[in-house]
Amino acid sequence: MSTEKALILFCTTVILMLSIMYFYKLNHPGRLHIHRNVYKLKKTLPPVIDEKAVVVLSEKNFSHVVAKNRYVMVAFYAPWCRWSQRLAPEYEKAAMELKGELVLAKVDVVMETFLTRKYEIDGYPTISFFVGGVKVENYYHKRKRDDIVRWIRTKVELGIYTIMTTKEAEQLLMAEYTIVLGLLESLQGLESEELAAVSNLHTDVIFYQTTSADVAKIFQIEPDIKRPALILLEREAQDLNHFNGSFTKNAIADFVSVNKLPPVTTFSDENAFLILESPMKQLWLFALIHDSEVRSIFQEVAKAFRGKLLFVYVQMDGKGAAKQIAHDFGITGHTPTGPRIVSYSGNSNGKKYVLNDEPSINNIKSFAENFMENKLPSQSYTISETLLTPPYRDEFL
Repeated sequence: MSTEKALILFCTTVILMLSIMYFYKLNHPGRLHIHRNVYKLKKTLPPVIDEKAVVVLSEKNFSHVVAKNRYVMVAFYAPWCRWSQRLAPEYEKAAMELKGELVLAKVDVVMETFLTRKYEIDGYPTISFFVGGVKVENYYHKRKRDDIVRWIRTKVELGIYTIMTTKEAEQLLMAEYTIVLGLLESLQGLESEELAAVSNLHTDVIFYQTTSADVAKIFQIEPDIKRPALILLEREAQDLNHFNGSFTKNAIADFVSVNKLPPVTTFSDENAFLILESPMKQLWLFALIHDSEVRSIFQEVAKAFRGKLLFVYVQMDGKGAAKQIAHDFGITGHTPTGPRIVSYSGNSNGKKYVLNDEPSINNIKSFAENFMENKLPSQSYTISETLLTPPYRDEFL
């Protein structure tokens, strides 16, 4: 090949390579300079969002989540909906900020048609607020993180919630919280304010109000009853208690204090110290888990002495605190006489008295009445100091 041809071939190759590089850069400007823009790119990315902050609900877990959690906000959304898409990042941010305070959840209406029909969702997104398993209100305000968070915290601090349909009332019966329901003449005014004031004193109970006689009827409040009327539904024993006192803050608060606990409290590691430190006189049943008959009798008697005596059940074949307290009371096994019933005077003088008769309803009632009136025989037993002092006390704090 001549020198002239070689030179022409070289120049042609160089021009071709430069042309390829030019057009590549023109069509892929970021590829050749990515190292220069990494820091700038990182600065302009949106903040990282924890996708797990929002709980995904389906037909399988919806009822469980809204019943188990005191407060739940649910966004019913459609993936294709522009407004649902705009809500998503703000909702995630709100969920992150409120994590540990309450639950923010979402339902895909395309996938969950049953829930969409059940809650009559006809617009997307629809944001609903649930309290104690009941939908109490929809959220119609601005859909930015701060607005959502502010609205939720205001509702949580409110203390009293309104239900007006039998559908909501039926959901409330399924909730796993102790609830108070007031049947009022008006949802605003002195009666509602008194109820809200009591709710601040009993944060472990959820307070609702209604003006609907149909709602009240589901909770065994007669439609023609004089208003205001009030009931308390205790979660554990499902006891429905009717209030018949003066509709004032103090009277209602006392009623709730007496009735919000189950008639019989089961002794456990968690509540041992609270029971032993209670100022109330106490009646204890030591029985095996299969002693269902005497436990039923004990439960029945407890209702008659509610607010007067603290009734406690100890599973004799239990472990931990149950085993320790049985030892401290001197009950070391399932004696030939069967379950044992013991009254305990508490912190006043630490005395206990044993029922030696058959544990029938009449015998237990008589035993409880005599105990309250200090008429029991003089024979008594002093409880070991380990009940009220370390290390026993420290063990269950």
